[in-house]
Amino acid sequence: MSRLRVCVVGAGRMGRALATRLGGEHEVVLVSRRPGRVTDGAGRVLQVGSDPAAASGCAIVLLAVPAPEVAAAAAWIAPHVDRAALVVNLATELPTANIAVPGLRLVGCKIIGQSAQIEQGSPAALIAGAMSGTERAQLASALGRVGVVIDGSEQLAMRVNDLVARRMIAAQLDLVAALDELGLPPQAREAALGNLAVGIWGAVASGNTGPFLTRIVEELRTPARSGTQRSREE
Repeated sequence: MSRLRVCVVGAGRMGRALATRLGGEHEVVLVSRRPGRVTDGAGRVLQVGSDPAAASGCAIVLLAVPAPEVAAAAAWIAPHVDRAALVVNLATELPTANIAVPGLRLVGCKIIGQSAQIEQGSPAALIAGAMSGTERAQLASALGRVGVVIDGSEQLAMRVNDLVARRMIAAQLDLVAALDELGLPPQAREAALGNLAVGIWGAVASGNTGPFLTRIVEELRTPARSGTQRSREE
C-alpha cells in the first residue's frame, strides 16, 4: 500500500478515530474550523490545525463532520484542494447528491461502525456510493486500516446503523430492567453491563466463545432452527 497524504476535516469523535487509525499508514493532517489540541482514546494529544490550506497536496480529503456542517466544511477547504483529490462525504444522514460545491471531486462513503471501536482497531464496513472503479480503488487504498470498502447505496449504511442502534439500546434497557428484578446492587451494574455484556457480545460476534457461551448459543439457536424446520415442512 502506497503512503498517501490524507486530510481529515473535523476533530470530533469520528475525525479523531480516523486520524489515529490512518496515521499509522499515511501522512495525516487534521483540520477543523474549531482548532486546538484534542486527545484520542489512548490519551495521546492530536494537534488540530485551523488552516484549510493544509488540504493542499492531499490525495484524499475526509469530511468527518456532522451532516449540517458538511456543505460549509466542503466550501471551506474547496479553494485549497487539488483538482485530482477525492473529497469524501462521510455523514451518514446526508446524501452526497444534496451537496453542491463547485470544483470538488465529491463522493460518498458511509461508515458502518462506531468511532471508539474504529480507533481501537476493530474493522468497520465502508459503503461506497456512486463512484468510478478508479475512485473506489483509491478510497480502498486510503482507508484499508479502517475497514473494507464495498459497493452499495449510501442509504444502506443509515438503515443498518439505525437498526443496530435501536436493537442494542432496546436490549440494554431490557437487560437493566432484568438486573433490577434480580436485585443486583447499582454498584455492580457497571460490571454487568460494561464488562460482562460487552465482553460476551464481542466473543459471540467474533466466534471466540468458550464452553459456557457455546452452550447458551446452542440453546438459543435450537428453538429458532426447530421453528424454521416446521415452517419448511408446512
